[in-house]
Amino acid sequence: MLIGLVSGPLLRRLGERRFAAYGIVLTAVAVALRAVPADAVALVCGAAIGFGLPCVLIAAYTAVQRETPAPLLGRTSATANTLMYAPNALGLALGAGLVELVDYRTLLLTLGLTRLLALPPLLRRRRPRGS
Repeated sequence: MLIGLVSGPLLRRLGERRFAAYGIVLTAVAVALRAVPADAVALVCGAAIGFGLPCVLIAAYTAVQRETPAPLLGRTSATANTLMYAPNALGLALGAGLVELVDYRTLLLTLGLTRLLALPPLLRRRRPRGS
C-alpha cells in the first residue's frame, strides 16, 4: 500500500527503468534472504518483496501506457499482462517440482540471483528516438 502512495513521485524522479531496477534488486535480495531460517528475517523480507515487486509492475504498466499509441493500448496491455503473469504459472509448477528434489534455501538463493539478470538491460542508457 505504501508503494502506491510514493510510486508517482518516485517514477517521476527515477523514470520507469530505474524504478523497476530498484524494485528488482529489492525483491531479489529479499527472496535470497528468505533462505535465512529466522522469523524476523522472513517478516522483513516479506515486507521488502511487497514493496519491491509492485515497483516492477507499476513501471512496466506505466511504460506500456506511455509508449503505446491509443488505438493499440488494449491489445498491447493484454499482451503485456500475459507476458508478465504467464511465466508465474510456469515458475510455480517448476518450483513445486524442484522443491521435492532441491533444498528450498538453495532454490531461494538461485531465484534471488536469477532475478538480477534482468538488471543490465534496464540500467543501459537508452538511445534517443530517431538515432
